[in-house]
Amino acid sequence: MHVAPDLMDRVSKHVGTKDAFAEYRIDEQIAKGLDRKVYLPSGGSLVIDRTEAMTVVDVNTGKFVGKGSGNLEETVTRNNLEAAEEIVRQLRLRDIGGIIVVDFIDMVLESNRDLVLRRLTECLGRDRTKHQVAEVTSLGLVQMTRKRIGQGLLEAFSEPCEVCGGRGIKVHLEPIIPREDHARGSGGSGSSGQGGNHGSEADKAERVARVAKVAKASSTANAAKAAKAAPAEGESTEPDLGDESVVATKPSRSRQPRAPRAAAAPAETATDQSTESATDQPTDQPSEAPVKAPARRRRVAKKAQGAPDPAP
Repeated sequence: MHVAPDLMDRVSKHVGTKDAFAEYRIDEQIAKGLDRKVYLPSGGSLVIDRTEAMTVVDVNTGKFVGKGSGNLEETVTRNNLEAAEEIVRQLRLRDIGGIIVVDFIDMVLESNRDLVLRRLTECLGRDRTKHQVAEVTSLGLVQMTRKRIGQGLLEAFSEPCEVCGGRGIKVHLEPIIPREDHARGSGGSGSSGQGGNHGSEADKAERVARVAKVAKASSTANAAKAAKAAPAEGESTEPDLGDESVVATKPSRSRQPRAPRAAAAPAETATDQSTESATDQPTDQPSEAPVKAPARRRRVAKKAQGAPDPAP
């Protein structure tokens, strides 16, 4: 009444047995505003994550594959245009401020990037909160800032977890071994904490038995293969020499000893030229076989001794 007196005619008192939020389904809208995943009408989705330094918005195509166009670039551009409008709506609905990084799907054409950036700027024109949009980077990221005015929707309807302190994970002092069936291990715990330990021990024993069974089956299979590959008892591994089917071995290629060279002809058949060439060689070299002197040399030797020459 004190904020906007001119709107008093639009205000009416709720009369009914049910809660006003439940009757007008306001609780559902608040739950959607607090959810990190927002679905687009065409089938795509947005994932909004809050961090200490910034807010990150990821755009996914999801089930949106286009309407028979067959062009991936056109499908991606249409999904980014629809996501740009929904991102601005979520910023105003959740009252998100600070640094905001939007990860659009990569587009090849520069004109499509400018089109998506222009659509985002036009939608932000209806936002009265001060903001500033940067250009699209090479990775398809849009960096922007929005002034933080008050408490956001998530901060108003939530509080940090007492166990994890707002990290979203539960930290242990020892490494955690993943269980195959967590529900089965915790099902027999009951009200005491010892039941969970018994369940974990039973799971461990079952895993050990399963591993032993697999190892036994593997060893049995290996033994069967070895027995099949080995020759049967009583069979000879050597080939039968009397069997004609056995292929004859290949003859060896050992070299046969060469025959000695023919002996030299007798000295009597040698010509005078060979005799003269033999005399020119040095006499100190030992000869293999003694050679008889020619008849002419014998006559010369006898004449020198004073013996008469034989009749011609």
